[in-house]
Amino acid sequence: MNTASSSHPAEVASPIAFVAAGLFTLRFVFFFLPYLHFLPSGLSGLVQDGTLGGAILGNAEHLVLFPIIAALPAPRWAKQAGYGWLVVDMATDIMALQGVSPALYLALRYGGHISSALWVACASWQATKATRIVGLLYAFNIALFSYIPHGSFFLLIPSAFLLPLWLVLVGWLLTQHRMAPEAHMPLDREHVPA
Repeated sequence: MNTASSSHPAEVASPIAFVAAGLFTLRFVFFFLPYLHFLPSGLSGLVQDGTLGGAILGNAEHLVLFPIIAALPAPRWAKQAGYGWLVVDMATDIMALQGVSPALYLALRYGGHISSALWVACASWQATKATRIVGLLYAFNIALFSYIPHGSFFLLIPSAFLLPLWLVLVGWLLTQHRMAPEAHMPLDREHVPA
């Protein structure tokens, strides 16, 4: 039997979930650095929106989520919402790099966060308690912020902690499934070998 055809997406996605958690943590740290006035502005501006570093890090943190969306059990429509979120967020990073007004690219990004909330909520609902709770809290926070006109970025602080934590929990969940395929995590029926 061909091992490539018999592997489950969890085998690939479990280590990638930890990488994604690290990338999102790094991005959130740099996001909030400008608010720490004791740091040099050159340091905090390295990976902000509109910089090459910001576009590369922003795209990297989203690109690595594609296999995670594929691996986590969720309805097909919820996965498509997750893929849509990734495309929208990557596009807004490029829009910022190209000098598009923050009022435009941020409004589009916040619209994409509704798709993020939908996918994370659906994927979390089928997971274990901690993963479910953290995922639902993240989904609620990110969606709520999208509906607050001109809301303060400080309202997103919970998401800065919840998303990386959720990705770590997802990584552990996928690792458990990888180590014990008969574990309690339900298989994604789209990826079960025939």
